[in-house]
Amino acid sequence: MKNQRDDLRSKFESLYRTWWPRVNHLMDETIKESSADGSLLREMTEYHMQTGGKRLRAILPLLIADALGVDPGALLPFSAACEMLHNASLVHDDIQDGDTVRRGQATVWKKFGMPQALNLGDAMIAYTILLMHKLQSPAALRERVTCRVLLEMLRVIEGQVEDLSLKHKPNVGLAEYIHMVERKTSRLFALPMGGAALLCGAEDVLEQGLVESACHIGVLFQIQDDILDIYGNKGREHIGNDIREGKQSVLVVHCLETINQRDAQWLKSTLEKPRSETSADDAAAAKELFERSGSLAFGLEELARRRNAALDVPALAPYPELLNVLDEACEMFLQPINSVMRPLTASQAH
Repeated sequence: MKNQRDDLRSKFESLYRTWWPRVNHLMDETIKESSADGSLLREMTEYHMQTGGKRLRAILPLLIADALGVDPGALLPFSAACEMLHNASLVHDDIQDGDTVRRGQATVWKKFGMPQALNLGDAMIAYTILLMHKLQSPAALRERVTCRVLLEMLRVIEGQVEDLSLKHKPNVGLAEYIHMVERKTSRLFALPMGGAALLCGAEDVLEQGLVESACHIGVLFQIQDDILDIYGNKGREHIGNDIREGKQSVLVVHCLETINQRDAQWLKSTLEKPRSETSADDAAAAKELFERSGSLAFGLEELARRRNAALDVPALAPYPELLNVLDEACEMFLQPINSVMRPLTASQAH
């Protein structure tokens, strides 16, 4: 198993080295073609993109194409579009969440101002559609996949609307939280996976199977993000930013469903505090409460369950190579949480 995983990891890294420079060039080329010399939009895009990231949405379509025996090079504009759309959502998210730091660098709105950051996010959505027009696919197929991009974008926005609304709802259940995540986060995995299947000429059943798997992967990804916010370092301004923002994370939602009334009242009042008045001690107390209530354990168990569910989609069973790719993708996605939780588990054992 280890040799197979090492082979897959090597394949992933090789695909990334081969194709990411070309994906990145396509994005740069599209921005330059549609923006004047000296454009602030160019400057802001370059500034935001240099924060890095795993480029998961860009690489996923190429991995799926490779597993299905299709030349990944044919999907490069689509990969670039997925990555561009994802980053547009990050620019807007940072504004709405009030985040001032992303991966150790001032966010776009913090550096250039909120109005200009809004302009950049809007422009990046336009770049996304321009990138789709670079696909060398039959016009009908290109139009179909472009329509899919727009619909998935709307689902992501609906998820963000729900996320913001949940902050002001007194009682949020796990079902509501998952429903929100399946829009806000999962659709940005459903797009590169289901769209890649379409462009590769896969049958509808396989396309839908990949979308179903993507929904589980998206929930996995969001739960990991929720846990890392307070147990890891996401390169933001503070540990526990979600507590400061009053967000309904999986830890908060599960905790409020299980703790006593006194603890629930404290947690709710902490989440309702203005961001500037929420202290590091508040975040530390919430962290301790998540552990004591079993909410951290629940989140970690849900990560394992969602990973298994993503690989147990019946439509994917006839495609062992594709399943191997998705399994390794999950392994890579979970590297941040594994690196944080292993030392924590070891220290608790002693």
